[in-house]
Amino acid sequence: MPSPAGVRLAERVVLVVVLVALVVNLVAPLFQDGPVVPAVASGLLSVLGVGLLRRRPVVALVVVSLAGIVASLGGADPTGAWSIAVFVAFLQSLRRLPAVLVGSVVGVTSAVAVALHEGQVSLERPTASIAAVCGVAAAAAGSAVRSNLRWRAELEGRAHDAIENRRAAVDRSVAEERVRIARDLHDSIGHHIAVVSVHLGTAQVTVSEDDRATRASLESARDAVRAVLVETQQVLRVLRRGDAPSDLEPPPDHAGVPALVASARSAGLVVDVTLRGLDRPLAPVVSTAVHRIVQEALTNALKHGGGQVSLRVEIAEAVLIEAANVRADGGGPATGPDHPGGHGLIGMTERATSVGGRVEHWTEGRVFWLRAVLPADAPSTDAALEEARR
Repeated sequence: MPSPAGVRLAERVVLVVVLVALVVNLVAPLFQDGPVVPAVASGLLSVLGVGLLRRRPVVALVVVSLAGIVASLGGADPTGAWSIAVFVAFLQSLRRLPAVLVGSVVGVTSAVAVALHEGQVSLERPTASIAAVCGVAAAAAGSAVRSNLRWRAELEGRAHDAIENRRAAVDRSVAEERVRIARDLHDSIGHHIAVVSVHLGTAQVTVSEDDRATRASLESARDAVRAVLVETQQVLRVLRRGDAPSDLEPPPDHAGVPALVASARSAGLVVDVTLRGLDRPLAPVVSTAVHRIVQEALTNALKHGGGQVSLRVEIAEAVLIEAANVRADGGGPATGPDHPGGHGLIGMTERATSVGGRVEHWTEGRVFWLRAVLPADAPSTDAALEEARR
C-alpha cells in the first residue's frame, strides 16, 4: 500500500489547484466578453463533480468531464472546465481509479469539447488532440505517482521485515548460546564446585577438634565455595531466563573491600592494608568495579604470591588502588597469547576501561605491582552497568 502521508499530500496539492481553478472558472466569465450563462453553468457542473469526488468517484469524473462540453455547446470557452477535468483525472488516478478508464473519459470528452468550440478538427489546428493527450497524460501521471508511492511503501515494509527477521534471528541465536553456556556451566563448574564443597565438609568432620586453625581454614574455604555457588546460580538464572541483574541480589560495592581483606587473611594471606575514603559515595558502576578489582588483586596474590601483599585503596577526587606482592615464581601472571593465565588482569583492565579508568601492572625484581585509577563518577549507561556487574 502507498504511504498514506504521501497520498494525502498529493491529494491536498491537487485539490487546492482544483479549487483555485473552480473559483477562476466561475468568476472569469463575469469580466469577459461572451456568453455568461453557459460558462457559469459549466462552472457549477464542475463544482458538482468535485463535490462528488469522494462518494461517487466515477460519476464525479463523468460530470467534471462533461462540463467542458456544456460550455462549448453554449458558445463559451471550455478551457477552464478542461483544466479542472485534467487535474481531476490526475487526482482520481491517484485514488485508485484505473488510469485507462480515467484517461479514456477525460481524453474523449476534452477532444469533443474543444472540437465543438472550434467547429472543426484538422491537422492544421490540433488543439482537440492536444486536449485529449493532456487528459490521458494526467491520468497516466496519477497512476505513476501512485505506483511510485506503492513501490516505496513496499521497500520500507521489506526493510522493516528484514530488520525484524534479523533481530529475531540474533535474539534466537543469543538465546541458544545462553542456554548452551548455562548448560556447560551447570555440567562442569557447578559439578566441580559441589564436589569440592563435599570434600571440604568431609575434611572438616574428620579433622581433630583441637586443630582449630585447620577447622577455621576449612570453614572459610566452605564459605567461599558457597559464595561461588550462589554467584554461579545467579549467572545461570540470567543466562537461562535473560533476566536483568536488577532482578537478583544487588551487585557488590566498595563498602565490601574490608570484607574482602578479611576473607583473604582468613585464607592465610598476610595483608598490609591502607584504606582511605571508603565512606565517600561512588557511582554504582565505579563502586562495583573497585570491589571486583580489589577482589581480583587479592586472588592473584593468593595464587601467585609468596603469602604477603601490600594493598592501598584511596578514594578522593578519583579512586586509586595499588597492590604489591613478592611473586613466588619470580614474576607476574602470564598474559601472553601462549599462556592460559592472565585472564584476571584482562578482566580488571576491561572493567576499569568500562568506567573510564585504567589499569597498569609491572614487575620490579620479584615484586609485582598493580595500579588502578578510576574516576569517582562515571557515565550511568546501561553498557557500563552491565560490564561492571559481570
